[in-house]
Amino acid sequence: MYRFLASRRWLVRTVAGILLVLVCLRLGMWQLDRADGRSERNAVIEANADAPPVPLDAILAPGESFDTADQWRRTEVRGRYDPSNELFLRLRPLGGQRGVHVVTPLVTADGTALLVDRGFVPAADDNPDVPPPPSGEVDVVVRLRVTEDHRDAGGTLGQGTVRAVNVAEIAEAMPYPVYPAWAEATPPVQEGFTAIPPPEADSGPHLSYAVQWFIFATVGVVGFVLLIRAEAKGRQETGAGGDSDGDATGDGERHRAGSAPDVLRSPSPSDESSSAHRSPT
Repeated sequence: MYRFLASRRWLVRTVAGILLVLVCLRLGMWQLDRADGRSERNAVIEANADAPPVPLDAILAPGESFDTADQWRRTEVRGRYDPSNELFLRLRPLGGQRGVHVVTPLVTADGTALLVDRGFVPAADDNPDVPPPPSGEVDVVVRLRVTEDHRDAGGTLGQGTVRAVNVAEIAEAMPYPVYPAWAEATPPVQEGFTAIPPPEADSGPHLSYAVQWFIFATVGVVGFVLLIRAEAKGRQETGAGGDSDGDATGDGERHRAGSAPDVLRSPSPSDESSSAHRSPT
């Protein structure tokens, strides 16, 4: 009844259907992974964003790795800004407005610098008018951030301009050691700057996307099964019972073989006897 599934046409359909279902399942699992990552991020935000600030040395130490569980944690830092090694973080609009983030090293008493995003400055060109940092020693409260992968942001644009805060790469160009994390200044910020808003916990659409992909996979399986059953039913009603091409060819050959012309048949004994009686003596 289902011998037609072994035909070339149906083998191609089956393989294509299986691949389509596997792709849908893989995309669904990918969305679930992204949803899990977003849940972990939300948990860190909820634990750290509103926690009271602590001294920087209680969380960070030069030469040590930064625990991602401390991201968004607010810390108190004292030091001097070094405008000579200031960087512009570009292509990150704020509130739909074009501009730059100004990242300035804050050098602490022990000579180690923390890269601080002092805020956002609106700018319509490549030469923004950026207010200089305050001179002398300052006390600031910042939110700690994990170092970024420059490959995700497209790499470095040019000297003094970056598209990602990759602490390790930036530290290579600095004349002093750099903490393994960077930071965002919290309000109040210096005049002329727009403060970076605090992070928001957001689950995103990943879970709903995953459900959609799993639904697509289910529809694909059910639809293919119904297609097979409909094909089998149609063949059963017409008496085909198998693959139409193969069966039609086989039946035609058997029909032609079984209906050979009469001239090819050997004469029977009765035919020979009748011929003898009609012959003249």
